[in-house]
Amino acid sequence: MYLTPVTAAMKWFPDKRGLATGIALSAFGAGAAFAPSVIHVLVDHFAVAPEFVGDCLLTGGGVEVEGVTKAFVDLATLDDGSQVVANTSLVGEPGTPVVVATEADVAKISGMSNCPGVYAIGTGDTGVSKAMAVLGVIYGGLGAIASRFMKIPHPQWTPERAVTDGSAHDGKEEADANSNETNNIGLPASYVTTNTMQFPLLWLAVFGNATGGLALLSSSKVMLTDIFAGVSPDIVTPAFSTGYVSALGVGMALGRFGWSAISDVLGRQNTYALFGLGIPIVGLTPYLCHMASGAGVGGEVDMWPLMAFYSGSVLTITFYGGVFSVLPAYIADLFGQKHAGAIHGKALTAWATSAVMGPMGLAYLRSHSYKSAVEDLLQAIDRHDASALERSFGVSINDDAGIQKLMNAKTLTIEKLMELAPADAVDPTPYLYNTTLYAAAVSYSFDCLYFALLASHYKPFVPGTNECCVSEQPRDSATGFEQRIEAA
Repeated sequence: MYLTPVTAAMKWFPDKRGLATGIALSAFGAGAAFAPSVIHVLVDHFAVAPEFVGDCLLTGGGVEVEGVTKAFVDLATLDDGSQVVANTSLVGEPGTPVVVATEADVAKISGMSNCPGVYAIGTGDTGVSKAMAVLGVIYGGLGAIASRFMKIPHPQWTPERAVTDGSAHDGKEEADANSNETNNIGLPASYVTTNTMQFPLLWLAVFGNATGGLALLSSSKVMLTDIFAGVSPDIVTPAFSTGYVSALGVGMALGRFGWSAISDVLGRQNTYALFGLGIPIVGLTPYLCHMASGAGVGGEVDMWPLMAFYSGSVLTITFYGGVFSVLPAYIADLFGQKHAGAIHGKALTAWATSAVMGPMGLAYLRSHSYKSAVEDLLQAIDRHDASALERSFGVSINDDAGIQKLMNAKTLTIEKLMELAPADAVDPTPYLYNTTLYAAAVSYSFDCLYFALLASHYKPFVPGTNECCVSEQPRDSATGFEQRIEAA
């Protein structure tokens, strides 16, 4: 459902490949813009609130209100780091597995009027699985119906061109012949992947862009809710976050359509050079996050970091979408149209590789940053109230093994530690994404480097001449190469 429409579109519009692929792939971004709102509605429809057990010490339990001590849930921590209602608790059923939700946790839940406190595990429903099942049926049905209208032109087909008078007849026939020849001639995919320098450079460039783009896509909404929601909770609501994800989808759709169409005018290489503007945008995003949290200039909080983050990330996503929409036309320019679909599929293995390796590397970077932030908060809590951690989680602040178990079980989080930390403690959340964003900027830099190297060896495929963009001696003879072209 990705490669087939793109290949067919380029064959129908051989003289406007960039525009054709842009129109086809803009649906990819349009779906990303449309889906979040639909998912938001479906999740809210199917969601069921979990069972509220009561307050605990971490969420305001045990506080004296008008001379009466507020009852709270006494928690016990198991060996695996999870928590249950303790046998000595006056509130809740002893032994019930529970999870503690702070105000920061509750603020991320859409469609439920929950309050901070202790909730029973296994009750309620997020609604995500049912929402995904409904979307799967819708997407599958649309794909099956649309596939029945997919066609490719006949090998002898030529595009119709406007002719004003008889004198232009010869030119029309010549142009039609060239278009027909363009569609039916190209280097075999096996030859391109094994005998050209350009393909590995193209593969590495796609890998670099995909890794950086996926890092931004996977982190942007989380950064918005973790950082900017705490600064402006009245503005950055769950609905605002959903709108932001839709804006990213709109940016991807506009990028896939706009940049591919622009590449027909500016040229593929010049268009790819413009995508280098994403490097400073991504590299400066940590500074915007620090400014938003008051860690920038004198602790002042302003709205411009939010606006700059919003607009900068959407602009960068247009570059991410543009790379993939310009890629099919660029491949056809380099290696010919006939086997462009197969070559495009092989190039997209870089995208698949980045989808596996990228998140693993980024998860490691964030995990390292998260662990360092927890250690700093524990030191601050130790100086402020050494017994606070043991009262809330049942482990000593010096019990490294016990703390690690709590972290692995997601029982001990930065949000919960901030409830125990002194008032002057700095929330480390804005700093968790520094290494991720710097790694994304480096990945984008390598992407631009590989495209620059590719441009230095650029030689477009010329139909009818058997010339290709090979800057080194092919491994087979010229005669063998011509035979392979004829056989293809």
